[in-house]
Amino acid sequence: MKRRHAVLVALVVLFSVYPIVHAATSVRYRYTLTYSFENRGTESIELYEEDIGIPFFIDTEWQTVEIEESDTPRGDTLTDEDGNSWAVMDIPLTLGPGEKVSFTVTYGIESSDKPRPEISISGAGGFDAIPSGLVNAYTDSTETFMSDDPQVSQLAHEMADGESTVLGAVVDMIDWLGANTEYCNFEVPRYPNDTAVDGLGDCDDQSILLVSMCRSLGIPAYLQVGIVIHPSIVASETSWEGHLTDSRDGVGWHAWAMIYVPPWGWLPVDLTLVQEDGGLAVIAGAPEYESHIVPCFDVDRQAYIGDSLDTRRRIIVSDLYVEITDEAERIESSVLGGELYLVIGLGIAVTAAIVLMFVSARRS
Repeated sequence: MKRRHAVLVALVVLFSVYPIVHAATSVRYRYTLTYSFENRGTESIELYEEDIGIPFFIDTEWQTVEIEESDTPRGDTLTDEDGNSWAVMDIPLTLGPGEKVSFTVTYGIESSDKPRPEISISGAGGFDAIPSGLVNAYTDSTETFMSDDPQVSQLAHEMADGESTVLGAVVDMIDWLGANTEYCNFEVPRYPNDTAVDGLGDCDDQSILLVSMCRSLGIPAYLQVGIVIHPSIVASETSWEGHLTDSRDGVGWHAWAMIYVPPWGWLPVDLTLVQEDGGLAVIAGAPEYESHIVPCFDVDRQAYIGDSLDTRRRIIVSDLYVEITDEAERIESSVLGGELYLVIGLGIAVTAAIVLMFVSARRS
């Protein structure tokens, strides 16, 4: 059994299993995001631009996301060091004593299923098949992806020992994670060495460890964050010592690893929304090929963990109280096929708050 600390037990997330229709054609969704900030103190509070930033989702041949409505004008557009773009809402940054301000933005999403590649050990390529440009771009040790950490690096090399293909090494690491980690929701993302030691972490924690291990072996990898849409996702939670409340209806935030595996290229690897047995089946069964999962932004070099920790500290020592509401619905589709079962942690509110509000915009 993995070690548990008493303070973490209260944060363990209960799971629910939801049937999701497998959509074979384009689906349209409406996603509405509302932020509310309240100063409950007697002194003015300065909001950061990051606090009031909203994301521009990734546009690909498989999805198009546009801002359809907003009750507040947009100001500057910021781009972080990973190339993600964010709009700063045009509201005053100074919040006086007792003041409250809010804004609502609605996105229109058109999303289609992506072709699912046929993955096999027999067709896998070796480490020399990885383009050198990708190795240079996506294998550095960073504040978040601590591939040079002795624990992380040793673990990766032990798991991949004797493997001649990238796929084989990745499968071995997924198998180890599946046997040695449990889903546990924390109030901020965790460093990979912490997850490796106690075996506890949610979607981004486990993915950050896997990405770090891949980078230790020279395998290009990064984190991708997006939304999962389904009408059965309904919950509300308060965290950050009562300063942060998140409510959601029909949508939850999620994170997964993106790993370069020759000859198939970039593959999504989801460690927490799958019910597959074995690393190869986990890779082949990744739900990110389905239209109900909509990628929002990538994490490669930004201080995803450190920025989150700093912001939590800043908020809980202040008189600022924040409420975030996420709502989504399918507005039209042509659906074929069977059901896909989605496992959602009911504590996904913390992830939503972090990825949307506090890790959002950094000027490049």
